[in-house]
Amino acid sequence: MVDESPVTDSPGIDAASTGHARPTDEDVFRRFPRVRLDQVNIEYYRALLVRHLTAGWCRNCERWHTPLRPICPSCWTADVTVRQVEGKGTVHLLTRLYQGPPIVDYSPPWPLAAVELAEQEGLRIVAPLVDTPEAAQRIGQSVELVWIDRDGTPWPAFRATTAGTEVSR
Repeated sequence: MVDESPVTDSPGIDAASTGHARPTDEDVFRRFPRVRLDQVNIEYYRALLVRHLTAGWCRNCERWHTPLRPICPSCWTADVTVRQVEGKGTVHLLTRLYQGPPIVDYSPPWPLAAVELAEQEGLRIVAPLVDTPEAAQRIGQSVELVWIDRDGTPWPAFRATTAGTEVSR
């Protein structure tokens, strides 16, 4: 199911689409105290609370974008919505961190990937690469969305899928 709505309104994240009550603004602020939230990006974080990964979608030019913006970066229309993405993609860039913020429980080196999502070439999200043997941690590796918890809050991560190295578009 794809969530869709104007960025300035709610993104359709409700009990009917998730089986959970739609998180309130107060819920989002409480669960993401270290994130600088605003009237646009709050919808991305609201979706994370119900384990949905979202991106912006332009109804005019039919292009995806991230981070969420009130105006399409491709055609400059304000006719943008928030939609759930499938969560499949390929590793576009990979780095291994040896230091990180103290709130993240990891064992160095900690793989961090820029994942190009299957929805559109150039649509990327940066997230940890988890449950993936070091030999499978490579650029071009097919990955799928999984969820990790940090301080009791869900965050997106990716793990390698079976042997394939490309996700069809």
